[in-house]
Amino acid sequence: MLNNRTSPYLIKLPLSLLILMMSGCASSKNHTENKTERVPVSLVTISEPEFTEDDGLFSDAKFDDEQLEDDGLFDDALFSDEEFSDEQLEDDDDLFSDDSIIETESKTEISDPFYYFNKAMFHVNDKLYFWILRPTAVGYKAITPQFFRVGVANFFHNITMPIRFTSSLLQGDIESSGTELGRFAVNTTVGLLGVMDPAEDYLDWQPNNQDMGLTLGKYGIGNGPYIVWPIFGPSTLRDTVGKGTDYFLSPLTYLQPDKLSITVQAVDKVNATYFSLGDYEAFKQAYIDPYERMKEFYIEYRAERVAEE
Repeated sequence: MLNNRTSPYLIKLPLSLLILMMSGCASSKNHTENKTERVPVSLVTISEPEFTEDDGLFSDAKFDDEQLEDDGLFDDALFSDEEFSDEQLEDDDDLFSDDSIIETESKTEISDPFYYFNKAMFHVNDKLYFWILRPTAVGYKAITPQFFRVGVANFFHNITMPIRFTSSLLQGDIESSGTELGRFAVNTTVGLLGVMDPAEDYLDWQPNNQDMGLTLGKYGIGNGPYIVWPIFGPSTLRDTVGKGTDYFLSPLTYLQPDKLSITVQAVDKVNATYFSLGDYEAFKQAYIDPYERMKEFYIEYRAERVAEE
């Protein structure tokens, strides 16, 4: 049994503990409520970027300059630091320039207003060659030795010196005109009227083949219409005028009687044909349209001669 003095303490102690517990709960509740009120209210929610795991596509190692392989498309040799000259730059700006090695053949427009006449004369000369000139040259070759034919060619070249001398002089080529004059003097005397050519063989004075047609060309006169003359063959209006002048400059023109002049010039033609036997035959076999190709060849050949220095 508890005495009366201890019973009040027994009652007071649990009661005090109960009061303390209740007061603690109340205090904890109030503290929780106060903390809830201090949480700031934000209208905008800012989310931090999520960390993306590196998938390796943009790895720094793959963009290391040392590891890049040269695919050859931009070879350093093509883009060297060498400075380009102005001429190179201008050439590169030409979108239609042709840098290929193979050069395209330029076609020159040839005036041929006498086409039907020219083509008829082409066939006439073709028949004259195969029916008369070629058989005569072949027969001439059969009855004459080689040195004789060479001597005849030298003689006719020497005697027509006035044509080449005058043409060279009018072109302002003093050296060539002086050479022609010296060749004529040496070959006519030492070379037995030009049958021999000691000026070339011993003095190395080379001949030239200038004519008045070339002289007109060097003065800037154009070809004019293309013309085919019987016996004389292809020509142009400019070269026809030149041949007319050459005719009056040639000493063979003034041989008398006229039959002698014609005979001597016929011998010159036959002798010259001998040195070109086979050329015309090969030309006709090589081209489908020999008339058109002959016209182009003639114009190109004369243009090259005019362009010579």
